[in-house]
Amino acid sequence: MTAVQLPSSRPSFADINADLAAAWCHTPWRATDLSFDGEAYHGVYDVDLAADVSDRAPYRPVLHGSVLAQIVSYHTLASMLYAYANGDPVFAAFPKVGPAEVRRRMLVTSLQLSLHRQVSESRVPLRLTVDKYTDKWESHRMMFAAMSVDIAGGKHTAKLEGCFNFRDAVDV
Repeated sequence: MTAVQLPSSRPSFADINADLAAAWCHTPWRATDLSFDGEAYHGVYDVDLAADVSDRAPYRPVLHGSVLAQIVSYHTLASMLYAYANGDPVFAAFPKVGPAEVRRRMLVTSLQLSLHRQVSESRVPLRLTVDKYTDKWESHRMMFAAMSVDIAGGKHTAKLEGCFNFRDAVDV
């Protein structure tokens, strides 16, 4: 007798990415491969570097800091949505709400990019790790996270802080 595997009610990273990409504005990049290995949230982003080249700026295409900030913010949001939707124990006290409501309540509060070496490849890998959660749920119905991102194998790095804010009432 063969065991039948029931579909999981938890969304995959591909589901999270499809939902988030549909809500995101048009960009010269897109997430193509997102995963979680138990320690870090990985992503590969395809970037159209040539979209930034014109007659007025005929320089060699490279990944610019503004595009990098967009990608890092997107990857952070996608990673935290995945963690929340898939039952990461750190979110156990949070109300169970849909992806749009969770997105509304997540905020990147600071982003520090360290641009070390030029990136001219169109496939950009990212690796996000959560360094620390600060739980203020009991007193403020909020949680804070400090995160680190390795970009393109260490060519760039980022430090982020973010907030999950559930201070106002949530209709579940």
